[in-house]
Amino acid sequence: MDKAQIKTAFLAQMHSPEQMQVLFNHLPDVWYFLKDRQGRFILGNDQFVRQCGAQTEEEIIGKTDFDFFPLGRAQSYVKDDNFVMDTGQSIIDRVELAPDPGNSINWFITTKVPVYSSCGEIIGLAGTARDITRAGLALQPYSEMRVVLEYVGEHFSQPIEIKELAKLVHLSVSQFERRFRRLFQISPLKHLMRVRIRAASVRLTSTNDTIAAIALDCGFYDHSHLTRNFRKFMGVSPKEYRKRYTGQSMGFV
Repeated sequence: MDKAQIKTAFLAQMHSPEQMQVLFNHLPDVWYFLKDRQGRFILGNDQFVRQCGAQTEEEIIGKTDFDFFPLGRAQSYVKDDNFVMDTGQSIIDRVELAPDPGNSINWFITTKVPVYSSCGEIIGLAGTARDITRAGLALQPYSEMRVVLEYVGEHFSQPIEIKELAKLVHLSVSQFERRFRRLFQISPLKHLMRVRIRAASVRLTSTNDTIAAIALDCGFYDHSHLTRNFRKFMGVSPKEYRKRYTGQSMGFV
């Protein structure tokens, strides 16, 4: 029996994907989930279940991203899912910004791969996500920007200049901007804006604060500055977003 036959014979004996779930339950910085072709959750490890705002896995089975996450995020997740399932191509180590379970704004590294049936048909996908900060930023080459990400996360409500961020990593402004864009496929300024927008979106759905107050608290000049940029990034105004998603959890898949 050659190596390929050994592998095939072993996998054929596996009873169910739940066997692998035990492993993921013991990796505290990893979110793991499995979806069917319709985008319904089939299983998720303990960390992912909590990310959805649920207490038990049974609460997420059969439901979709739209049951747990705001429309804009859910649509983004489903778009990626459909790409994987329609093309059979995996999404590997994509770096993206999203709220974590505590509604902090962090960078995550996500991977999604197609799941095949015994007949070779794509029947769903499996995915993982890792919070770069919680993982200790051991995931290179992102570690060099750890201090920048932490600084923006802690001070986004205050005025921040790019030269301040460049100084944190001992680079010139031009060097810093090039390196940041190469790592995260986004400019430092756009990252700062996204952090502020995400923070505002959390406040809009979890508090009764006025939009003007949220704007100032999240680093915007005023109500109109927030509204203009919020609409650009989220597709709706802050007022419309609050009306649609108040009471919904903010999460990551």
